[in-house]
Amino acid sequence: MDKLEFSANWNNKLDCKCFTTIRLFNPTKHFKGNQFEILLNRKYKGKAVVLGVVKTEIHKLNDYVCYLDTGYGKEETTAILKKIYPRINSKNQLFSILLLKKIESAKPIQTNLFN
Repeated sequence: MDKLEFSANWNNKLDCKCFTTIRLFNPTKHFKGNQFEILLNRKYKGKAVVLGVVKTEIHKLNDYVCYLDTGYGKEETTAILKKIYPRINSKNQLFSILLLKKIESAKPIQTNLFN
């Protein structure tokens, strides 16, 4: 299973049932129905499924998306993305806005009911 790694829990989104993330465009990983293990600072936070993907460019981001994703407006979010991805050409780079929904884990089956 693919992994989505986070170094910060922007806007406390990883504590929600559904959340977004803005990533470098990667259609082989970022597609509806794909599942990911979610990691925060290499610690497991759960599993999530992609509900939708929007392909965009950094200058097309708006405050609405940015505030939901990071808790900051477009200007601050753009600066964060440029810091996270310092080697990209932000004028030409495509991004994906992923909408994810946490997958509930199945409850463990009790095998020793009378012990």
